[in-house]
Amino acid sequence: MALEAGTIIKHGWMFMVANVVNRAAGLLLLPLYAKVLSPAEFGVYALISVVGDIVAVMLMIGMINAFTVVYFEHPDDRGRARVVSTTMIGLWAASLALLAVALPAGWGASEMLFGSEDQAPVIAYAFAGIAFSAVFELALAYYRVQKRSGTCLLISVGKAVGLIGLNLSFLLMMDLGVTGIFLANAITFVGLGVALTAAILGANGVGFSFGILKRVSVLGLPFMPQTMLDMGNQFAMRYLVNLLMGVAAVGVLSFGLRLATMLYMFLTASFLQIWSVSRIEAQDSTVGRDQSEFVFYLFVVLLSAAALGMALTAPEVLWLIASSEYDTVLPCMPVLVLAYVIHGVRMHAEVGLVKTKKVGVLPAISLGGLAVGTLIMAVTLGPLGLMGGAIGVLGRELVMLGATEALCRRLSPKEPPLSVLRVTGILAPAAIAYLAGLALFGFEVNPTFAAAKVGLTMLFAVVTLFGPSFGKADRTMLFRMAGRFLRRPQTA
Repeated sequence: MALEAGTIIKHGWMFMVANVVNRAAGLLLLPLYAKVLSPAEFGVYALISVVGDIVAVMLMIGMINAFTVVYFEHPDDRGRARVVSTTMIGLWAASLALLAVALPAGWGASEMLFGSEDQAPVIAYAFAGIAFSAVFELALAYYRVQKRSGTCLLISVGKAVGLIGLNLSFLLMMDLGVTGIFLANAITFVGLGVALTAAILGANGVGFSFGILKRVSVLGLPFMPQTMLDMGNQFAMRYLVNLLMGVAAVGVLSFGLRLATMLYMFLTASFLQIWSVSRIEAQDSTVGRDQSEFVFYLFVVLLSAAALGMALTAPEVLWLIASSEYDTVLPCMPVLVLAYVIHGVRMHAEVGLVKTKKVGVLPAISLGGLAVGTLIMAVTLGPLGLMGGAIGVLGRELVMLGATEALCRRLSPKEPPLSVLRVTGILAPAAIAYLAGLALFGFEVNPTFAAAKVGLTMLFAVVTLFGPSFGKADRTMLFRMAGRFLRRPQTA
């Protein structure tokens, strides 16, 4: 029974390592940004980044999300190779179109965000990086469906080395500031995009099918408004903070969000890369579905433990990597990390909708989240300051979780429902542990306190695994998989 779950975890941890390395540049460079950039400069960086994210969604039109589904619709190698080459060629065409309008679009975006065209070249660099990062992400999706986790890790190392080396050169040696960040991104992704395209088309051939491109576009198109609305929420939050509190406040809140987003980048995204593929492959297999459910709740424990540790040790983290100008984000951190835990839980129902091809409802869910999040922030930013922004992020995720789960139960009744009791049994001890840590340690930075916080986080994980959310059969499966995992060497 543990075979399928063991396969998910085996490849999942490799993809997690690859994803950690893939995102390592963002983690390792964050202290550099927080030390070199003032909160106001970080705010400029954050505003340009979120505009870039919206452009990236428009560029990819959901191709990467649809690619996995269409790939597995073709049972033969020849058909799958045609899917790969068609999607790659289509994405390249869109990327080159973006490059052609990068500078004019940069003028318009700079005028809208900052009231002048001064940042137009920086935004153009950002668009160039986005054009080729889309190709890079499609290449990773290709190697994931083939379960080539070792290749994903190697590619991710190349990206991290390129980004870190260029950022250090441009920010520390050449003092290019925000311009240097986006220039480093553009150079790195251009090189990787060209090299990976050559390797993938060399392995699959240069074939093209308008029918396949139409299928990928039609299936992926609903992801575009959904993801654009998700990005729109990020833009609305930053824009409101900029209007009501100034660009420096944008920088501080964006810094906190950047820390909290690591939960998604390093854990949720890594987990979904293998779990969603395995769940789609399993189709209606009862055994495969049950084991996928077990692995999902195990993931929620890991995600909650990471969020708890991040919230507890936020004072130490800020002391290490940022100037004291960013300390006002500390009270917001538990709210922000909880929002990203809720986001991870929401993926349970969202993958169910993707599997049953009911993705048309996703934009409506995102629109509801955008409306609620923006309304909360508009009301609370004035009296609560940065905490109002954090509460808006959490409110949005709660609304989207409830709506996604309700629609999945109605439109995809054969998909296993989310167990509210199991999730509550995980989150409640985490909340108790955080409140206990806050009462004992506050926001004081102390090495002894830091060790105690780590111990409190580990205690939470143990208590949860032996609590009501996991039965005896679950723990038996966990111990069996852990034994096999430790005994057998891992391969790519």
